[in-house]
Amino acid sequence: MDFEAALTMELKTISDVQNRVYPLNAPEKTANPYIIYGSSEGQRTNTITDGYLLDKSVEGEINIIAAKYAVMKQVTRQVIDILISFNQRVIGSGGPYIDEMTYEKPVELYESNVSLYRCVVDFKAYFKE
Repeated sequence: MDFEAALTMELKTISDVQNRVYPLNAPEKTANPYIIYGSSEGQRTNTITDGYLLDKSVEGEINIIAAKYAVMKQVTRQVIDILISFNQRVIGSGGPYIDEMTYEKPVELYESNVSLYRCVVDFKAYFKE
């Protein structure tokens, strides 16, 4: 299982989201709350003596979307708890072993054109392919 599949599996464990976890974009008229994520292919470690290694870092972003501010906050806390739990364990079902997971301070927004609250959490995962 690759990193994105494992990340999706982990995020789908959040009961409030009820499997509404989507890469890059949610289908129109998706019930909320839901999660949208994006991640890069990552960057492999390059050394002078051994060239590119199997170690890599992957940067990504998780967007938590909800109609109620309190729900957005609750789901955000759960997302952060999941991200923190990735440290030093295999994620998903046979996904990569995460050596280190870091995240940035969540940024909260209100999307007035659709009347939804959004929280953006940037993260970086370090693991070996």
